[in-house]
Amino acid sequence: MNTRNTKQKEIIFEVLCKMKSHPTILELYEAVHAKDSSIGQATIYRNVSKLMEENMVRKVLTSDGVLHYDANCNNHCHFRCKKCQKVFDVFDVDTQKLLDVMKTNSSFESDDVYVLFEGICSRCR
Repeated sequence: MNTRNTKQKEIIFEVLCKMKSHPTILELYEAVHAKDSSIGQATIYRNVSKLMEENMVRKVLTSDGVLHYDANCNNHCHFRCKKCQKVFDVFDVDTQKLLDVMKTNSSFESDDVYVLFEGICSRCR
């Protein structure tokens, strides 16, 4: 699929890459709007969808139903604090091992893993 890289899409991706907080679409809109006030919500939604199709952005769905977005598409896990609602990256889990166990121990073959841990972060404890 041939996709166009527009200036708006570049700005949205750049802003998301700088945000390590796994923003919601509204938080991303606010950050993008602060950088370029001509970019509207519909443009954000459309371009985030395109970035996900291109595997440049991943969505992080939390158990409370809120979608967050992550520009780091390498396999890794997430942790959501139930108190402050922040989402954190967890890199020290061997996701490839989880995929291998899935392949070995079941009839399923998966090429991606999504793990969300929930609890209380160290700041809120």
